[in-house]
Amino acid sequence: MNRVDRLMGYLLLFQSRGLMRAQDFSQQFEISERTVYRDIQALCEVGVPIVAIPGEGYRLMEGYYLPPITFTANEARSLYLAIAMLSGWAKEGSTRSTAATALEKVRAVLPSTTLKQVEALAAIIHFHTLDKTKLDFDDEKLLTLQEAIHEKRIVHIRYHALNTNAVTERDVEPIELVFFDKVWMLTAYCRLRQDRRMFRLDRIDDLQVRRETFEPRQPERYTMERSPTQIIVRFDQSVVRWVREAQHYSFIKEQAADTTNPHDRIMIYQPREFRQIKGWLLSWGDKMEILEPPEFRAELAATVAEMLSGHSPDFSSQPE
Repeated sequence: MNRVDRLMGYLLLFQSRGLMRAQDFSQQFEISERTVYRDIQALCEVGVPIVAIPGEGYRLMEGYYLPPITFTANEARSLYLAIAMLSGWAKEGSTRSTAATALEKVRAVLPSTTLKQVEALAAIIHFHTLDKTKLDFDDEKLLTLQEAIHEKRIVHIRYHALNTNAVTERDVEPIELVFFDKVWMLTAYCRLRQDRRMFRLDRIDDLQVRRETFEPRQPERYTMERSPTQIIVRFDQSVVRWVREAQHYSFIKEQAADTTNPHDRIMIYQPREFRQIKGWLLSWGDKMEILEPPEFRAELAATVAEMLSGHSPDFSSQPE
């Protein structure tokens, strides 16, 4: 990065974050703190009013604002695609309507050449999805939980478990919201389980934000929980392409089958629990076979047997 771009980066960071330390700039731009001090001096010399606060860092003088930002062609393209994707995948609501307004404001400040490129892109790229998979950014639960996370307030939830179909009530310390595998999830510290948990918003039957606040615990990024047991599955060559297109999220890797079926493929999965993948495997019918482990193979066979017994014709009721 050349110095001019770096100095503009300083101004953008000041504008978005406020107070900045020399070590913050040093880490952001991978330069020495001595270079940061020289850059700050250079900005002051061209009239940027930077205030130094001993022991804390630097900030722009109160009331100073940057002039309107211009976008490069690639930046404008990326911004358009992001807003167009949001408009196409979001449900009707204030978020979707304000996204359209934001796009018009972006268009208004683009140079004519860049605007033509964006308009050409808009004519050939569109985003659509089924109603049932649209993102709902204006859902009442989502908005309430956003506010609770911001204010660090305890939330009492009534949660519908998948395994037992039981309903439990618990207090949680909300941490973040994640859109994962087509559903909104709440990451929170559960006081009932004394551990970090993820809760699907569509399984929260009711929630109440408490007045009680909490101190954030040690930061910890969520990683997908997996069982140590891998599920090895053989797919018939006739469905391999479609399996890849609708791949299960617990997929690990793919490899060739044995020499007797060279066109079949072996795929390995590692979900947290077998129930998370069982229904998906059943959807491939006789074009799929679990090779390992034997206990999951037996469980799937038992499920198929139950399905067959439930769908067997009742010959006793047939007319003679």
